[in-house]
Amino acid sequence: MLSLSPRYDLFDFSIPKTYFPNELIEKYDVILNKKGPSIFTSSVDYLNESIVGVKLPGITDLNLPQFQISSNSGIATENRIITEPHHENFTPGSENILAKMDNQFTVTFRQNQGLLNYYFMYETTFHRYCRPWDYNSDDVFIVYLKDENGKYISKVILKQPHIHSIDGIELTMSKIERGPESFDVVFTFNNIDFDIVENEGV
Repeated sequence: MLSLSPRYDLFDFSIPKTYFPNELIEKYDVILNKKGPSIFTSSVDYLNESIVGVKLPGITDLNLPQFQISSNSGIATENRIITEPHHENFTPGSENILAKMDNQFTVTFRQNQGLLNYYFMYETTFHRYCRPWDYNSDDVFIVYLKDENGKYISKVILKQPHIHSIDGIELTMSKIERGPESFDVVFTFNNIDFDIVENEGV
């Protein structure tokens, strides 16, 4: 334990500006600046500020069971060998470890007033899906992990991310209490890497 009050969930993640279509950036910049005075003049910054969570994948089912059956050859009943209950031994499989990983990560966004950030991601999904040749296939997302002082200590590098799904929005007037709402965007990736950060961050 390196700290008396450690925080293990602090992170910094922003979707790169190059991931979005230029025409959408221009469109939503205009819309954002028409809404009146704001600390944001960039629609990409406005979207990234609404990120409240990131869920990274784990690794499962690396080992394969091998059933071991022992028999007592000294005891026979009606010409049959009595076998004892089998025992499972586990050994590492031969598959690529990436095949044992759910190659998806989830980004959770806060629903901003007017759902402007949602529409921005929604339209981006359409653009990237319908016109994939317009975009770089070597995109990289980086999730920085921070200590309790906000200093970067490590990073997760997700290579070739693609939008896989985006939540729908539920609109209702039946809620008595209002609270923060969110939506998830699931991305797939083709490779992942981890690294210790040196001389980066605050």
